[in-house]
Amino acid sequence: MLTPGNHKLGRSLIWGFGLPSGSPATCPGLSDACRTDCYAIAVARFRPAAAALYDRNLRRSRRRDFVRRVRAHLVAHRVRVVRVHTGGDFYSPRYARQWLQIICRSPRVRFYFYTRSWRVPAIKTVIDQMAELPNCRAWYSTDRDTGAPANVPPGVRVAWLRTDPADAPPPGTDLVFRVRRLRRHPEPAPIPCVCPAEDGIPRARPVTCERCGICWRPAPGGRVPLPVVEPGP
Repeated sequence: MLTPGNHKLGRSLIWGFGLPSGSPATCPGLSDACRTDCYAIAVARFRPAAAALYDRNLRRSRRRDFVRRVRAHLVAHRVRVVRVHTGGDFYSPRYARQWLQIICRSPRVRFYFYTRSWRVPAIKTVIDQMAELPNCRAWYSTDRDTGAPANVPPGVRVAWLRTDPADAPPPGTDLVFRVRRLRRHPEPAPIPCVCPAEDGIPRARPVTCERCGICWRPAPGGRVPLPVVEPGP
């Protein structure tokens, strides 16, 4: 169901839950930009075991006992941090409400997610409720096709997917992700914080979500914390 770590998340602190990606059935806020450069689609294509797990998780998410099963998994494995949706997204209001229940019932576990389902009003309502919880960090995922959201609640941060060197993030962006072909070089001009795993700055140790914490650590005063990675030489 949930799996511990990967090369981006880190070794074991952060557990991930994923669904199939690339279809409006599981990614209702899908944009052309994110479909073209979706990491989860590539993982499912080249790793049959991952694709099978995502399919199983989708079936599990439709069960009446989904909330209970996830809660039992969190307790049994003493999970401390959950990345909701290493693939897929909140695909319906009912499914989103299930995660709202899980987060509410797991106050000692920290949850975080990036979502384009803010583009679906009925799902956005539930996402914004999650963002109000002290153990949840919610990010609206945006790109040149989605544009910037008109209304961002205080507890939500905005991430921008940069797909081209000229693709400047709009005002109000808190974090920038860059597609693989742009990651080899540092940004030539100051822009909002680039994910340290993708900023092109050489470091002695690879940056993982576990070590960084921009996306999931508590943000005092509603602000995004600075990265906790070592600077480049």
